[in-house]
Amino acid sequence: MANKTIMKKTVLTGIICTIFAAQVQAGSELLTLINMLHENGTIDDAQYGRLMDEINANSKKPVKQKETLQMQNDKEPAIELKIDKGGIQVKSSDNEFSAKIGGRVQFDSAWYNEDGAEMGNGTEIRRARLYIQGHMFHDWGYKLQYDFTGAGKAGIKDAFITYNGFNHIQLKAGNIKDPFMLQEQTSSKFITFTERSLLDTFASGRHIGIMASTKHKHWTVSAGFFGDSVSTTTAGKDEGWGTSGRLTYAPINQKTRVVHLGIAGDYRETGDAGTVSFKQQAETHISGANIVDTGIIAFADNTLKLGAELAIVEGAFSLQSEYIWTTVERNGNSGLDFDGWYVEAAYFLTGESRNYNKGKFAGISPDSVVGRGGFGAWQLAVRYSTVDLNDHEIEGGWANSVTVGINWFPTSTLRFSGNYVNVLDVDGGAYHGEEPSLFQVRGQWAF
Repeated sequence: MANKTIMKKTVLTGIICTIFAAQVQAGSELLTLINMLHENGTIDDAQYGRLMDEINANSKKPVKQKETLQMQNDKEPAIELKIDKGGIQVKSSDNEFSAKIGGRVQFDSAWYNEDGAEMGNGTEIRRARLYIQGHMFHDWGYKLQYDFTGAGKAGIKDAFITYNGFNHIQLKAGNIKDPFMLQEQTSSKFITFTERSLLDTFASGRHIGIMASTKHKHWTVSAGFFGDSVSTTTAGKDEGWGTSGRLTYAPINQKTRVVHLGIAGDYRETGDAGTVSFKQQAETHISGANIVDTGIIAFADNTLKLGAELAIVEGAFSLQSEYIWTTVERNGNSGLDFDGWYVEAAYFLTGESRNYNKGKFAGISPDSVVGRGGFGAWQLAVRYSTVDLNDHEIEGGWANSVTVGINWFPTSTLRFSGNYVNVLDVDGGAYHGEEPSLFQVRGQWAF
């Protein structure tokens, strides 16, 4: 024991002498050596602290204890830990592996001014999601996202792997979002209003399948082949399948100036189920009341949806619009045609611009942050949307509405929104002749 103590003191004396002789700077090989000696118990905490004090006294850039410690050898790369906007990211220094944990929580409350049928005021947690995503062996990626407002398989959202080894082409397989509609491709964290427009009745959603995509600054192409949704139970019957694709082109794509054009198509076979349905609430979610609803359409063989997109960003001003046409082919019956469209405009009173990123919109970063002496970003918006689900004997209803909204982004991770929705008219269906209105607010934390 005495020999070990003498050896330890000898090592410490040698290190200290080397420090004073070399006048080391933080981040040198010697600092790594000291950290390793502390880790394996050669030097105790008190000795380690004194050595660090000596290093800082002779260094132009003081360092924290263990700040530069990296467990690295010929087989293990160094690990880097980063906390960014509330999320946690870990990656290897050679960028071969990474993992990031993030999520979102959205709290909603709504008050309804019914014009007939009761809708019911209330509150809810609209979304409560956690995800982990990253890459492995450089070319392989992954993401798993679960929404705790769903139960079991219904809570599974993104669940896929990607392969990025081809030049500018990504392959994705798993439970993924079909490439269809601009307002659907833009995350619910970043849409202008608390809910998407009435046109969302034609959304394709997520399905289990495989997709290929290529994304460039001025254009993107995505196409995939899909089975049914992750929560579908076929009970021994053949499930439905589909294919969809989307092409976008941005002839102008600058930081504060964007012109976006897009077209998309979605085709689905119904399988043994042989049914489809379309329905939509009044740009709200709490009430559960669908102001347009076709009910179950029997003898449906397939559906075809075609869409067109337009978006413009000019400084603080932005404009977005889409049109969707949908046809339903029925066995032994005449086909059905439904359609709808919306147009929305928004303006940042504080001068920010809506962020466009390769065919969809991303988050807002306020020019001034609350907590750092700023007051955040403030945005005003208005939208008109309409959808027609009436054709032949199907009276799902035709509806149009106007929505006015205000958004406050105190930080890039927080958002508070207020929306007033006025349903101008409903023609046909269970809500025929009614004109409800509502006010709803949302608090969002996304990290």
